[in-house]
Amino acid sequence: MRCYGRTPINEDDVHYGWLNGDIDYALNAPYFTILFEDEDESEQYGYQVNIGVITCPIADIAALQGSFDVRIELAENSEGDASENTAENAGQDITASSAAAVYFSRVGNTDFPAGVDAVTSASLQADNGTIKGNAQLIAEWISEEAGCETFEILTDEAYPADYDETVDQAKTEQRNSFRPVLRSDLSEIGQYDTIYLVIPNWWGDLPMAVYSFFDACDLSGKTIKVCITHEGSRFSRTVDTIRQLEPDAEVTEGLAVRGGSVKDEEQNIRQWARENK
Repeated sequence: MRCYGRTPINEDDVHYGWLNGDIDYALNAPYFTILFEDEDESEQYGYQVNIGVITCPIADIAALQGSFDVRIELAENSEGDASENTAENAGQDITASSAAAVYFSRVGNTDFPAGVDAVTSASLQADNGTIKGNAQLIAEWISEEAGCETFEILTDEAYPADYDETVDQAKTEQRNSFRPVLRSDLSEIGQYDTIYLVIPNWWGDLPMAVYSFFDACDLSGKTIKVCITHEGSRFSRTVDTIRQLEPDAEVTEGLAVRGGSVKDEEQNIRQWARENK
């Protein structure tokens, strides 16, 4: 579960390790996570806060497939008021970092069947048993190293699970200048000074969903660091396109990573993120 906005925490509650069934908030990512396995090996992982436990059988959580949108809200206390943190943080800027990593990936925008093979697809990766997209992995690594928020560009309509069909649809969208409707709330992006934009190179240009993103967000005065996944064409005209869409932003080339080599490039990507905070 990706966290949109920094969550207020008490430093005394920060800990390492977990019990199976815990719902924790990882501060250095940041994200909420339901932990359902590897309790005995969890002490090496940390900087997280426990916010609750699941009440259903752990096996039910482990069996879930695909992506889910979850809304978490403050509960009311016995007097009917929101928890005390609400008053303390009223009007407070929730941004703990001046940067955000924004990404567009097939995972999250595609209803993949159960058991989809990430090994044979250049755009999918298996990460600790979870299928993730290349852009998603890069954005998460940047987020961890730069200490920034992550936001996902999500389309209202899913893309085909078949890679070749997605390629064809992307070409058709580009030919028709079709802007997909977005279902993700990206209204907070304007408060960040630096945007790490992590996207695939589709047909030498931006995915049309990324055009929709720029239609929805005014990034004038921002710094946009473009990171591209590709299979040989590197940035192509992506950076020039973004400069045309955001003429009042500073747009720079960041990373160009081959989709099939993303996992092998993890340390290089992390180092780049540390050096380009």
